[in-house]
Amino acid sequence: MIFLVLFGIIALIVIALNIYDSSNLQKIEEHFKANGCKQIVYSSGTYKGICKDEILQISNSFTVDLEKNRSSFKLSQINEINKNGLTLIINDSYKIVFKEKEKLEAFYKSLEDKKNKWKKLSIL
Repeated sequence: MIFLVLFGIIALIVIALNIYDSSNLQKIEEHFKANGCKQIVYSSGTYKGICKDEILQISNSFTVDLEKNRSSFKLSQINEINKNGLTLIINDSYKIVFKEKEKLEAFYKSLEDKKNKWKKLSIL
């Protein structure tokens, strides 16, 4: 009987945490949509997206503060993009870490395309 009560309490805690985590994901997704982000990837505990004029990274944590848990880099400031293992390095200072090579390659290709479009627009 004690095991059933203990199991029930643990199950309630897991369900409550899952519901709370789901609301965090909705906040992050809405923030990416509001910024017009494409190529959104989740890797290494961070959501990464290529937005209208910036690269945006938001760390997933128990409590999400969209101002404190984010980092961004303006597309107009990109001079070079390098790959080092599973990390993209922009201008030798801004790093984007991935766990899977396929996600890195897809993100890299989208970023190169966006960078090239951005450069063409800035020339005009």
